[in-house]
Amino acid sequence: MLQPAASAQADIVVKVEPSTRVRVFFERDNPPPEMPVTSAEGSAACSNVFEIEAKIESSVEVVSQSAVHVYPESFEIVTRLRSTIYLPASSPDLLYAHEEGHRAIGEHYHAFSETAAREAAQSLVGQPFEGIGLDRAEAEQQAGKSVLAVLKDEYMKRTHARSAAANARYDEITQHGLNTHIPPEAAVAHLLIGHD
Repeated sequence: MLQPAASAQADIVVKVEPSTRVRVFFERDNPPPEMPVTSAEGSAACSNVFEIEAKIESSVEVVSQSAVHVYPESFEIVTRLRSTIYLPASSPDLLYAHEEGHRAIGEHYHAFSETAAREAAQSLVGQPFEGIGLDRAEAEQQAGKSVLAVLKDEYMKRTHARSAAANARYDEITQHGLNTHIPPEAAVAHLLIGHD
């Protein structure tokens, strides 16, 4: 069976959904259970969750009755970002502005998600993914799960990982919002100039 060339141009369709923004206010001594753990109890947090889902078409090479190799050929991808800011009730404006900075950083990297998804998908075109199962159908399912897992990993390296690194630098610059000499907006702008 002929295998697609790894450098072939695949049919890759990417839909980028607008990011969603949620703000959750809570009593300082009773944070919601889904809130990310922070260094100080009762403090604020921002959660930027990058998501990707995909329908992937692949050619199949049958190795045996229970083993296959699949070679990804086309992708229909959807990406999204869910940003949730958690704030204690009656938080000062500076704390709110600091968490909004974290959200803005996440949205900055979400703005590159179409390119990130295309690059991630293109890197998988024509690559062999092995699947083993009780029968051919299960083997194909396992191989398909492997393709999707690698796609997600490659996408997250280009979005979530970069956003997380920028958010860590943002907290260093602003001292987690305690440095009043550097407004959050200025720190975000400084971090993101020339970064993709």
